[in-house]
Amino acid sequence: MGLDDGTLDIGHATTGANQWVGIQGGAASPGPVGAGNAIPLSNQRIIAQVTTDWDPPNPRRTPAITVGGTTLAAAGRELDKLNEWGQGGGSLRTDAIPAGTSTDLTVNLHGNLVHRLPQWTGYSQASAAAKAEWDRMLVKLTAHEDRHMAIAIEEGNILARDLIGKEIGEIAKMVTAANRRMNNRQIDLDNDTQNGSKPGVPYGDVTLDISIT
Repeated sequence: MGLDDGTLDIGHATTGANQWVGIQGGAASPGPVGAGNAIPLSNQRIIAQVTTDWDPPNPRRTPAITVGGTTLAAAGRELDKLNEWGQGGGSLRTDAIPAGTSTDLTVNLHGNLVHRLPQWTGYSQASAAAKAEWDRMLVKLTAHEDRHMAIAIEEGNILARDLIGKEIGEIAKMVTAANRRMNNRQIDLDNDTQNGSKPGVPYGDVTLDISIT
């Protein structure tokens, strides 16, 4: 969206199908997920535990999204040059399983979460009204990107649960399917909210009124 109508065009972190190699997740219970009394068949290597690295979430926040300008209009013009004003989501993967014959294996899942928001270098010199409008926009943008990251976390938790008791040969197709579901949900979120700019909907209302001085 352009600045003429004051709306914001934002996006989310995505990966292509060829990059789907793991999982991502979020608010899981502390500690590994256990398999219970899974009994492996002969020469099968069964997943007994799954560890995750997203509780609490520790997303990547770099590289910084920085805009200049001493007025809200100037900052808005710089934002409008960007493909995305914020970024949220993740890239899902698992560690490789070492070769061997052992069973009751532990699989390590990584979220590779990302959560990036813009910083306005001219904020401290701006008027009180301009600061208030920037802050309002940032609250809405944060909620939108939080939701993108939460979707990745939710799919990661589902995958962590579903891997328990599975043979390691199932990992690749399961994480690919989880990432595909996650990506579809991210697309749905942006479609439903018009990339965050749609008014009156959850995770929307991400607009910036650059007429404020």
